[in-house]
Amino acid sequence: MRRDFRIVRACAKEAMRDFGWHEYAPFGWILGAQLLFLLLSMNLGSGWGMATAGSVARLLGAEGQLQYPQFFIYLPSLASIVEAFLYAIPGSVLIPLALIRILAPMDHALAEGYGVVLRLKQAFLPTLVASVVSAALQIGWQWVVSMGLAPILRSALTGFQGAAAIWLVSVLGAFVIAALFLYVPIAAIRPGAKFREAMIGGVNEGVRLIGFTLLFILAFSWPALPFLMLVQLNAAFICEKLRPEMIAVALALYAVLISGASYLIYASAARLHWAELAEES
Repeated sequence: MRRDFRIVRACAKEAMRDFGWHEYAPFGWILGAQLLFLLLSMNLGSGWGMATAGSVARLLGAEGQLQYPQFFIYLPSLASIVEAFLYAIPGSVLIPLALIRILAPMDHALAEGYGVVLRLKQAFLPTLVASVVSAALQIGWQWVVSMGLAPILRSALTGFQGAAAIWLVSVLGAFVIAALFLYVPIAAIRPGAKFREAMIGGVNEGVRLIGFTLLFILAFSWPALPFLMLVQLNAAFICEKLRPEMIAVALALYAVLISGASYLIYASAARLHWAELAEES
């Protein structure tokens, strides 16, 4: 298939035009869990807040970070771990479910409701493995940035400019890694797809389409990034000069925007995948 920017733009426009709450709902469940966690985090003074969000923080080794307002400085890191967990574990079922609903109009068997449970079962393991591998690589990338690239950037740029450059490099690298594995759940819901086929085929497609996939990711994610950058680089300033609770509010806005972006990224990539299959058949 002759893939070019016009096809990519058409897939993205169609994903936005055909947005439906039924298709988005699985991402909405992930968002609901994120917002609930943030609400609980804002109420650590209560027994139920400490028993839930406080217990999660203790489990992750943040026993000494539970006092107000220090907890809100730690909250962006804690929220990113919760986000990764939700997209990896419940997401291994919910993301394929959303993709099945997105692709149903193009797949007559799905439109008729046939094989949905079977496809969810076959998609769970490759989606989970891809999420775990992607998360591990992103952790490795953050180490490379902090140990190798950050000192170089700090020597070239000082103050906030240096911190912003390091943050931007970190985020762009994370996007590249995510793009490599984005097509695994899409490949995994194809009829009769096996684990090996979904993993190898999905990663190969991710490599082949990485430029176009990054366009999807950047186009849909940029509205959420200022909120993430704000809380990750300026949490201490917000706590000292403003209100610590603003960090939780900014994280909630980020979660809402990145949830919608995630849906549109997968919806656009699924359409690009389907267009390639249609061209080959």
